[in-house]
Amino acid sequence: MRSFSEARELISHQVPVLASEPISFKEALNRVLASDIVAEHDIPPFDNSSMDGYAVRTSDTVNAHSGSGGVCLEVAGEVGAGAVSSLVMGKGTAIRIMTGAPLPPGADAVIEQEQVVVRNGSIEIADLVPEGNNVRRRGEDLRVGETVMTKGTFLRPAHLGILASLGKMEVPVFRRPKVGILTTGNELIDVDEPLVPGKIRNSNAYSLFGSVLESGGEPVGLGMARDEEGELERAIRKGLECDVLITSGGVSVGKYDLVLQTMKKIGVEILFWKVNIKPGKPLAFGLYGKPGAAVPVPVFALPGNPVSTMVTFLQFVRPALFRMTGREDDGVLRLHATIEHDIRKHDQKRHFSRGVARSEHGRLVVRTTGTQSSGVLSSMARANCLITLREEQMDIKAGELVEIEFLS
Repeated sequence: MRSFSEARELISHQVPVLASEPISFKEALNRVLASDIVAEHDIPPFDNSSMDGYAVRTSDTVNAHSGSGGVCLEVAGEVGAGAVSSLVMGKGTAIRIMTGAPLPPGADAVIEQEQVVVRNGSIEIADLVPEGNNVRRRGEDLRVGETVMTKGTFLRPAHLGILASLGKMEVPVFRRPKVGILTTGNELIDVDEPLVPGKIRNSNAYSLFGSVLESGGEPVGLGMARDEEGELERAIRKGLECDVLITSGGVSVGKYDLVLQTMKKIGVEILFWKVNIKPGKPLAFGLYGKPGAAVPVPVFALPGNPVSTMVTFLQFVRPALFRMTGREDDGVLRLHATIEHDIRKHDQKRHFSRGVARSEHGRLVVRTTGTQSSGVLSSMARANCLITLREEQMDIKAGELVEIEFLS
């Protein structure tokens, strides 16, 4: 049985990074850059005004003193945003200017329109206008030749704005993995089937579908397979045509737990089975060398209890999908919070308890969602974090700090 850390490290070393593909920058949200982006021009491309006001020369305002008389400047014209003006600042003049408009030659500052008195085609200024006041300089944001984004950048809305500013209509990103999702078990029925004695609806297929989407993958539904070797083999073979295969159920030691032996028969190399965690101990991970493929297919055989399925996905599958899509982190926000009640462990496993964290009087506090049964999926819906209890932690008292990791 592997420790949590050993299992994570082994997976990270075995999972391949997928090839890149060019896509429209408008479709690049939540994708990962496959190469650096370099600015081909300055942003902004010219000095411009950050306010509606008047462009002036600082030297013309040096004699203005608040409370002891100002200076009067003649308004020589106007320049609006998007316009290119031929006006040149002369001594003792000002030019009306709008936000974003290019700074006229000779001007070195802008005074807000609210701070002047307009009278008979001139403006009165009561105080010195500092050089650079309300001016956005050329290249203030980005300079030509500057590396704006590096390979591995996870693209958020602000990145799309920068790509638009630079005229990058197409960007190289890592491909999304196609992730096959197979749920197993004689007890399963689909969501639209009537509930009859001995059966349960297949929740795992849909929680995994959402989890794969949230993790940057493309879910491929493979349906349900009964606990019968022939049916399992056909379904698993189909799933191995994807970039990744996830199964749930059938990985424990029961009479009908046939998933691992079926995978081995097909040629999947199982690298480990069982991890020292709770919930989710029966997790297995392996690789399948697809004929003709450059990289192997990672295979995750997750336990079937709904919470175990989700926790093992978050801890092992999500980091693997992030790596395949080029991300260089596991995307998890980890903080310390004060636990509001005692927690007692009875084993030396790493525990992941469902929790609800909140800010209280400026500090982060957390409590569990109640029962930690691996069959209570509603506890995952109520949670916004997992409380991580390390192997050596046994009795945790109310008021102690614990590590939490947010679910999204």
